[in-house]
Amino acid sequence: MNKRIISALLGAGLALGPMCAHGQDWKTITRYDKAPVKEQLTERFLKYVKMDTQSSSDTDQVPSTKGQKQMAKQLAKELKKYGVQDVKVNEYSIVTGLIPSNIKKEVPTIAFLAHMDTAPEISGKDVKPRVIRKYNGQEIVINAESKLALNSYTAPLLTKAHGHDLIVASGGTLLGADDKTGLSIIMTMVQYLYDHPAISHGPITIVFTPDEETGAGIEKLDIASLGVDYAYTVDGEDLGELMTENFNAKAFTIVFKGNRAVHPGAAQNSAFADNLLMASDFHTLLPRQQRPETTADKRGFIYVDEISNTGDTSTIKGIIRAFSDEEFASLTSTVQNAFNTVKAMNPRATGATLEFKDEYKNMKNSLPPDMIALTKTAMQAEEITPKEVSARGGTDGATLAAAGIPAPDIFAGMYNIHSELEYADVDVMEASFRTLMRLVTLWAQQNPPASANQAAN
Repeated sequence: MNKRIISALLGAGLALGPMCAHGQDWKTITRYDKAPVKEQLTERFLKYVKMDTQSSSDTDQVPSTKGQKQMAKQLAKELKKYGVQDVKVNEYSIVTGLIPSNIKKEVPTIAFLAHMDTAPEISGKDVKPRVIRKYNGQEIVINAESKLALNSYTAPLLTKAHGHDLIVASGGTLLGADDKTGLSIIMTMVQYLYDHPAISHGPITIVFTPDEETGAGIEKLDIASLGVDYAYTVDGEDLGELMTENFNAKAFTIVFKGNRAVHPGAAQNSAFADNLLMASDFHTLLPRQQRPETTADKRGFIYVDEISNTGDTSTIKGIIRAFSDEEFASLTSTVQNAFNTVKAMNPRATGATLEFKDEYKNMKNSLPPDMIALTKTAMQAEEITPKEVSARGGTDGATLAAAGIPAPDIFAGMYNIHSELEYADVDVMEASFRTLMRLVTLWAQQNPPASANQAAN
């Protein structure tokens, strides 16, 4: 272990433990060779993306699609094959399993999570992946007929992938890199620990969730029963990214009820009330400078994503996103005020309701500094430069953090997600795999949280 890494560990107040005492290094023990790991990652990923697990927002059922049920069974079978114990697939197709500790010392229990579903926006059926070995830096034509291509304009980070192995789709579908890169990385780590039992590690819990894209799957996870101290979602993008902050998220539903039965020619001074106009006025009253296309970085937004009408009833569904509590409250007030204004403008309306639903919170204040320092140290030990990022969205980790389990997100080598131009970088996936392996060995040197020690006493 080099002096820079030792200094980082000491600076974070973390124990050096058995790795220094016994000279243990996972790559030395296993005589690590990158090539077979990259091949495993590639083979797994190609198999996973051919399974249609696109989620759907048109149902309240979890999982929302049959393909996720099938994939859950496949993943559970693989976990059992590689010695994972207590593997379960619950009624919601959430897959869990435990890799028991192989050391005597009591250490924290960590978890790694990835999600099975792909985005609802674009089909995940009949994905035809193509592997590009040792990318030469030229434009990659995904589909000539549809004029789909990866280049410096459509994929700016492609310039960093020269010499890497890439995987693309063929047009008409997304690839499924989000989050089948994460599934592949975690499962390859599981197999590697099984094949190399000399690597010391504490208890490791594996969790694969459905319907992450719709936000419904993680709600069905019995978090309290996991028995986990710390967790990581493997659902990030570029090399070295460590997502430690996400949006606060709230949804809203507005219903305006009018009375359009009156003949329009006799509408004046009658009971006529136009619910369509109410919905339109509400949308217009929302400030344009607070819309998604006019905001970036740490600025939040309000977004109306659905307006529907049935007879005298118009329904509006939308979302509010903000990093800070102050802006979150301000945007919520903006929605409330616009609703109040429209309601006051239409005294003949037969009904008007506004309901808010909290979705997830910013995880930033729930992440212990020592955990972030240890995670950065794991990357640095693998010669990866860590980059803390803020996600203009959310992950399953936000829900875990709100429940008391810190869960930052680690890069997984996915790019241009939720689109036909999606691609995966196998070399970045391999770097993520090494990060997980280093984390396993570093966490095996730590003491359990104070609360766990107190409970034991």
